[in-house]
Amino acid sequence: MKRYVIVISVVVFHCCFTSAENAVYYATNFDDLALGPTQHHPGSETQDWWFYGVRPDFDEIQDEIVVKCGRALRLHVSIDDDPFEQTIVKREIAPPDLSRSPVVTLEADFYAVTSDQEAVNEYYTTLGVFGGPHPGYCIMEFGLFSGNGTAKNVRNVNVGIAYFNGVDNNVPVALTVGQGLAWETWHHVKLVIDQRADCYVSLTVNGDTELLGDYALPRSFDWDAQEWKRGQLIDHIQACIHALHWDTDKSSDDIYWDNLTLYSHCPLKADLSGDCKVDMEDFALFAAEWLMGT
Repeated sequence: MKRYVIVISVVVFHCCFTSAENAVYYATNFDDLALGPTQHHPGSETQDWWFYGVRPDFDEIQDEIVVKCGRALRLHVSIDDDPFEQTIVKREIAPPDLSRSPVVTLEADFYAVTSDQEAVNEYYTTLGVFGGPHPGYCIMEFGLFSGNGTAKNVRNVNVGIAYFNGVDNNVPVALTVGQGLAWETWHHVKLVIDQRADCYVSLTVNGDTELLGDYALPRSFDWDAQEWKRGQLIDHIQACIHALHWDTDKSSDDIYWDNLTLYSHCPLKADLSGDCKVDMEDFALFAAEWLMGT
């Protein structure tokens, strides 16, 4: 009898695996969105509710630079902007329940442009997911960097992420993928985090993947409570580009985003009940159909 029970337990954990389905929270290729600048909050239905966050007329849905055909989102900063000026575009989403699918993925195509590739001022743009416990907390985000003391056509475009080391929230991860990418070329980025385990999972750029499970996810400092807090509630997607001019070097910069998707899944293949736990409820579902169909 004991031998029989052992055999059954082995079967449970090796044969009842099912492929987890993705819960898609938002996806767009921008192709059906109306051309032109985005509108004030809450945005226009014709542009799927994308809206500008700081200033109007520095972003647009356009159809000149796209992955294949259709349309893409463009953000712009001008050579005439004041230093540290920003262009921000947002899209609100209904807050999802990540307890059932804690492995979250953000992926998109991007096309980076600068007016002066020989300039050494910094190029900096980000794409991220934000939310609570207080609005604005970063759930996950990656940036694109160049310049900052080195000519942009030497450094090219580099993907970057930061992690929390217990005291500092902006410690760069020393990445090997997504470095030295060509300007004015479409690239694909896929960032994966595990919200439940509070760590990054991986970063994939143009098909090359780097595992990041040793790095803790970003925090935001709660000045009232005097402690670092981790965002738990996704409520919007945000794209941003910064005007980082130097006294000697300035440039007009653009970023184009296309094929943007935010989704999650539960990594537990033996979770049959859909609560992202493996327990007796899953065993009961398995046992109820044991040997059926044979």
